[in-house]
Amino acid sequence: MRWTKVLTVGAAASLGFVAACGAPSANNGGAGNGTNGGNAPVDQAGAALDPNAKGPAPEIQGAKRGGILTVPYASVPANFDPSDQFYQDTAVIFSLTHRALTTYVSREGKQVLVPDLATDLGKQSEDGLTWTFTLKDGIKYEDGSPVKAQDIVFAAKRSFDPDLAANGPTYQREFFKGGADYQGPYKGDKNWKGVEATDDKTIVFHLEKRFETLPYFVSFNQFTPIPEAKDKKADYQLHPLATGPYMFDKYTPGTELILKRNPNWDKNTDPARHDYPDGFHFKWGVDTIKTQTAILASNGDDATSLNWDPIDSSLIPQIEGDKKAQFAEGPSSCVLMVNLDARKIPLPIRKAIAVAWPFDSIHKAGGETTHSFSPASTIIPPQIPGHLDYTAEAAPGFKMNGQGDGNADEAKKMLAAAGYGADKPFELIYYYTNDDDTAQKVNQVRKQALQKAGFKVTDIGVPNAERRKLVGDPKGKYNMLQSPRGWCFDWPSADSIIPPTFGTIALSQGGTTFGNFSDAKIDSEIKRIQQLSITEQGPEWGKMDKWLTETYLLAIPDNNDKGNSVFGTKVKNVVNNPNKGMPDLNDVWLDQ
Repeated sequence: MRWTKVLTVGAAASLGFVAACGAPSANNGGAGNGTNGGNAPVDQAGAALDPNAKGPAPEIQGAKRGGILTVPYASVPANFDPSDQFYQDTAVIFSLTHRALTTYVSREGKQVLVPDLATDLGKQSEDGLTWTFTLKDGIKYEDGSPVKAQDIVFAAKRSFDPDLAANGPTYQREFFKGGADYQGPYKGDKNWKGVEATDDKTIVFHLEKRFETLPYFVSFNQFTPIPEAKDKKADYQLHPLATGPYMFDKYTPGTELILKRNPNWDKNTDPARHDYPDGFHFKWGVDTIKTQTAILASNGDDATSLNWDPIDSSLIPQIEGDKKAQFAEGPSSCVLMVNLDARKIPLPIRKAIAVAWPFDSIHKAGGETTHSFSPASTIIPPQIPGHLDYTAEAAPGFKMNGQGDGNADEAKKMLAAAGYGADKPFELIYYYTNDDDTAQKVNQVRKQALQKAGFKVTDIGVPNAERRKLVGDPKGKYNMLQSPRGWCFDWPSADSIIPPTFGTIALSQGGTTFGNFSDAKIDSEIKRIQQLSITEQGPEWGKMDKWLTETYLLAIPDNNDKGNSVFGTKVKNVVNNPNKGMPDLNDVWLDQ
């Protein structure tokens, strides 16, 4: 999932980046007893299965109904098309409005996968190449019309469209029968049968190879139903039909989204969601420091507001002092990287960038603290089974551990050895956010350090509202810092990390990856590991992690994200989900 869907979304924005991820799955932690502000220890990543879970979701003790929860944060979603979602922030928002075949609930601090629109978690054929799901009775859209199996199938097919779903996940291309070349319902084969409805209630997935984690995958927004007759293609994102407890009321792209109650949501069919607030008001592109300062003061509407950007360093005395009850933190599923376009930057130059990179100064300029990150040296985060703890070297004695401020003199020597110098500098080109003070401070630190190391730096300033689209375009002007900024695992296994970020499939669909690099050896190793059992895969992914960094260095490990939430005095039950690094908004309520 891109960071999103991926750090918590806000910190990425303050650094001028966006990460991504699918629909994260994991243990829930944070306030161990469900109250505000706790930081209880969390378990390793994992998600149990409960195919028999029924609605309604158990009530939260003491919760009250009513009020509007305001959620202002720094980054700006590119769109709200369900087929195109692979970012953390939009996944959390869609959890309020849209239901998929499966979803997650939190039980005693742990995440459990449960049926959502489906009656169970699917039935697998003996050869593992067919999965069948049956829809529950009585599920309706916001307009009162019934949800049918054909709507899930259309949505699944729509997720292959190269234009409507350019930023979405690519697991379906790899695993669904005939998915590698399918172009979706508008441009593709009308008779494609990778997913089909055998009647109004039954959805059948046909696979090229076994996909043991398919029940996790069908919790993604790509499997929220869309009736074909009501699809408006690119304009569908302006008001996607809701099946969850809330629906779109007012959406101004790039600025805000207001949700109101969905009168046709039936809580008795939903084992995961509550509808405590009357609505939600999301505001984008805000100033993080001003927003967090106001929320901690909690005057007026700020008392019913929540921000999920990383806590600014200037506010640490407050959240460690008398405002401690208004802050929640904990691990997330995300690792942030310095992404380098290997098509345009040779390996010796990529290593020189790693030696020159000013990690510490960038974090300081971004207002980040140990509350919001820890240094990283690996692609796979520590909580994933099979994680290999290693530290690679970009040059003898120069460890890539996400720490330090780089060494300009050594980087110059490396550039000289590669044939570049003052009369012939290597040019680095990237986009940065030019309408955010913090992002501009970060860019100055980054630019000065790279220039000191002998690089020519062409930094292209663009508005926050435009940047996510630009860095996600594989044909962009950049040669570094393209999307993804980082990656948040989609379920607790590295098969949801390395294949979508280093494999060729995402590139073939018009997306971006770490390195934007297509390599037969990488694809072959991914294929080999995927044929193993889930248990056997773990250690092999760990070895591949090390091999990718030491052999290719398509992205430089930067940091392991932490989830932060700052909230007003009337916002209750804010709990960090460590496999999202974000709060579960379905469980939040307001004390009016």
